[in-house]
Order: sequence, then C-alpha cells, then structure tokens
Amino acid sequence: MRHRCRKPKYKYILLVGLPGSGKDVAAKILEKECNYRVIVMSEMVRERVIEKGLPETRENFRRVGLELREELGPAAVALLCMKRAEEIERTQRPAGFVINGIRNIEEIDAFKKRFGDSVLTIAVLASKKVRFDRIRKRGRKGFDLMHKFRPLSYEDFLKQDREELQLFDMGKAIAWADVFIVNDGSLNELVEKVLSVVSGDP
Repeated sequence: MRHRCRKPKYKYILLVGLPGSGKDVAAKILEKECNYRVIVMSEMVRERVIEKGLPETRENFRRVGLELREELGPAAVALLCMKRAEEIERTQRPAGFVINGIRNIEEIDAFKKRFGDSVLTIAVLASKKVRFDRIRKRGRKGFDLMHKFRPLSYEDFLKQDREELQLFDMGKAIAWADVFIVNDGSLNELVEKVLSVVSGDP
C-alpha cells in the first residue's frame, strides 16, 4: 500500500548521490507529494557561472564550485542555499526544503549545526550500470555529453565518477548520510521508499 505524505518530520531534506542515482526524481516526489520546495545546489553555482560569462559545462560548474569553496569555505554552497530558503520562506509557506546535490560532509554539518534534528540526509544509490544507462538516455547538455557530437562512453562515465568523488570528497558525504535509498527499481518503488523515510516509518 502506498505511503501518504503526512506532516513531514523534517524541515530540511538533504540529497546526496552520484549522477544518475535519482536525486532529481526523489526531489520531485517530495515536491509533489509533500509540498517541499526544491533548491538545487548546482543552481547556486550556475548563477555564478552565468555571472562570469562562462559556458554551462560540467568543467565550468566544477571549477566555479571549487572557487566558491576556496573563497568562502567548504560549506559555501550550502550557506547560499540557506539564504535562498530564507528568501523563499518570507513569501511562501512550504512544508520544508529539499536541498538537492550535497557534495561534502561540511555542507551536511552546516545544516545540522543550524537546524539540528529537523535535518535528514538521504543518500540515493544505484549501480554503475543503471546510472550509466539513465545518463545516456537523458543526455543532459554540457553534462552527459563529453563532446558536442559524441555520446558519453562507459569509460568517460567512470572517469567522471572518480572525479566527483575525488574533487569533492562526495564518498564521505554519502557515507555520512542518515538514510540510504537504493534506487535500482521502478518509480513506484522509489516513491514508496522516499515517502516512508520522510514520514519516519520503518
């Protein structure tokens, strides 16, 4: 039987996971079913990329994201997300916020330090083969294509995974999550898992 989203236990849901794991889908579930507002961490970086007049490529997102963290500390993007949440809450009353795209432990710690037990970190996981197939199908411009006319190869995909893990210590953030959701199945299975977790069900 499908879980219904009762009054959520958590004000902030932090999502962490490698590309293609299903973070965006999980965020949309929480937005639709639970009236959460989604804040995508990469959008904070995208705004800086656009301000600098740079093309919206994975390389530029990584570079600008690293520059922000070097300038303002490892939790820099998380702090920008908190500011955005405050701005939204002045005019809207969402049930809470989904912060999609956590990269490191310091970002998790920043939210936990400020909001305590109202924060839940979810690691969304899927096998490499499943993630690769999803990425190839979605073909997101600037991210899922290595070159303008060449689709992402499996070797490229593995290289990008390693870079994500090494540049941002994302593996530590995944290990630091409160809950792990394995998203290798159907959409309905993911809906069940996500709603169960945010409702505090076993």
